[in-house]
Amino acid sequence: MCRTARFLVEVAVLFSAASWAYAASEEAGDDGFALRNGDHVVFYGDSITEQRLYTTYIEAFVITRYPNLDVEFFAKGVGGDATWGGWMGSIEERVARDVKPCDPTAITIMLGMNDGGYVPFDEKILSAYQEWYGKLLALMGTAAPNAHITLIGTSPYDDWAHPDTPFHGYNDSLLRFVDHVRSLAAEKQLGFVDFNRPVADFIGKALAADAASAQKIIPDAIHPGPAGHLVMAAALLKAWNAEGIVSDVTVDVAASTVVQATHAQVGEIINRAWKQRDAALPFPTAPEMELALKHTDFSDSLNRQSLAIKGLEPGNHALEIDGQAVVSLSAEDWARGVNLALYDTPMKKQAVEVLLATVKRNDAAFSRWRNVEFALAGYEATADASAAMRRIEEEIRGQQREKVKPIERQYRITMEGSASPAP
Repeated sequence: MCRTARFLVEVAVLFSAASWAYAASEEAGDDGFALRNGDHVVFYGDSITEQRLYTTYIEAFVITRYPNLDVEFFAKGVGGDATWGGWMGSIEERVARDVKPCDPTAITIMLGMNDGGYVPFDEKILSAYQEWYGKLLALMGTAAPNAHITLIGTSPYDDWAHPDTPFHGYNDSLLRFVDHVRSLAAEKQLGFVDFNRPVADFIGKALAADAASAQKIIPDAIHPGPAGHLVMAAALLKAWNAEGIVSDVTVDVAASTVVQATHAQVGEIINRAWKQRDAALPFPTAPEMELALKHTDFSDSLNRQSLAIKGLEPGNHALEIDGQAVVSLSAEDWARGVNLALYDTPMKKQAVEVLLATVKRNDAAFSRWRNVEFALAGYEATADASAAMRRIEEEIRGQQREKVKPIERQYRITMEGSASPAP
């Protein structure tokens, strides 16, 4: 994504003295959202959580959609883990070492892929899963008695795009595990979200369109790729009642009026140009997520940055933001409104920078936890090394907060083939 070098001097002059004509809902609302300022979120699970994809996407979404909300995230997935633990220790060790020190106020648990043993459904295996899951929840309750816990039905084993895998039919077993987790959440009055069925539905839609592309959703039939993880992240964000609107603005350039501005500040409209500052950023989608954007409702339900422009003459009209050409549409399309989150805008580029910082922070946190605190436990300098790496994480968190700050943008709409109006 290249940046334009062209700067519209006349727009800068025009708006330097312009006053705000309309301001409404400047801050993205958090009414009903599960997370609150100061929360510590722990993602507990197996290798699918260890991939740090759905966890990173959720962190990036929260930062970009709620820029004033300070929430800290901890991804604590261990490859091969089951409800009884794994190679990094028992669940008693895991909860004491990997969960409690985070002082969590919110915890998600996704386990089951390994618990089923990759064999046809067996009641004895399910009984063991139920027993150990209960023990794990009791440990979590003791370690974090005030934490809000969300149980996650594990993502699917891909029996559809990969019909020749050695464990074909395994997802039927996993669905029995998912149904138990759903019942357990209802019994304990905990949160619940199903990752299995939404991803399975996504695979079915993609498979009907293009079998080769569908095979990329879960390449090894176990570990989802970025598109699959985006669907998983969306399921959890919806369960947490996340805000789906980035901003929603309608302007009438013929009347030079702002009709509506939700989660945005919009300035005076002069010569079909205005300044606008959205309260949030769009989610930073990437090419590897395109399959999910095509076959799911992610953009409509969670990433709506709407702009409608009325009062345009018949014909095509081009939008520029900060001097960058964004999209050219007919007057009818502009009047109906467009989702700017689907286009390369300066706001999306800003959000991508936030995502890159989020990935870097997660990599640093993982290295501290796994490569220093766990792998080098007991050495005299381990505590100092851990503290130093923690400071690096905090420095990156500061960069995240700085990069996400809303920026006032310069908008201009012009009819194709016409000269830009003088300021």
